[in-house]
Amino acid sequence: MTPALRLQILLGLALALVAGYYWIAGGDGATDSAALIRENQPVSTYLVNSRSWSYAVDGSLAEVMEADRVEHFGMEDVSLLMRPRFYSHDGNDRTWTASADRGRLVHATNILALQDDVLLINDQTGGTLETQSMQLNLEQKTATSTTPVTVRQDTSILRAGGMFADLNRQTIQLRPNVESVYDPTGS
Repeated sequence: MTPALRLQILLGLALALVAGYYWIAGGDGATDSAALIRENQPVSTYLVNSRSWSYAVDGSLAEVMEADRVEHFGMEDVSLLMRPRFYSHDGNDRTWTASADRGRLVHATNILALQDDVLLINDQTGGTLETQSMQLNLEQKTATSTTPVTVRQDTSILRAGGMFADLNRQTIQLRPNVESVYDPTGS
C-alpha cells in the first residue's frame, strides 16, 4: 500500500468518525435542550389538553395551536409540547396542519421545532409530507426540514433529503436528491 493511499484511507476514516460524533453528540437539538431546560429550572406553568387561537388584524382566524401537554419554562420563555398540532390559516380558506410527537416553541422567535413522526398536510389537496423533524416559523408561515421527507399526493410519492415550504404561497421546494414514483393504479 502506497503512503498516499494510506493517507487517503486514514483521512476518510477520520472524516467518518468526526461526522459520526457530530451526528450522535449533536443530536436533533430539541432533545438535548429539553433535558437542559428541565435540569436548570422548574416548570413555571403546565397545561393539559391546551388549545389557543390567534387572529389577524382584520379579525380572521390566523392559526390554532393544540397540544396534549405544554410545559412552559419562564426564564427561558420556551414551551415543550407533547403531541402538538398546529393549524395555519391564511384568511382564504387555505389551511395547513402540522403535527408531531414532540415540539419545542421558542416564544421570543416564534419558532416551533417539531420532532418524531412529523406530518404536514395541505388540507385543500390532501397532500401529506412526512419527516422526523421540521422547523416552523410561525410569523413568516414557513416550514423547513433538513431530514429526509416523503410527500404523498394521490398516486404519486416524492422523496427528498429535505424541504422548504411557504404556507401562504402554498408551495413546497424539495431539496436535495429528489426521487419521484408514480403508480397509476394507486396500489
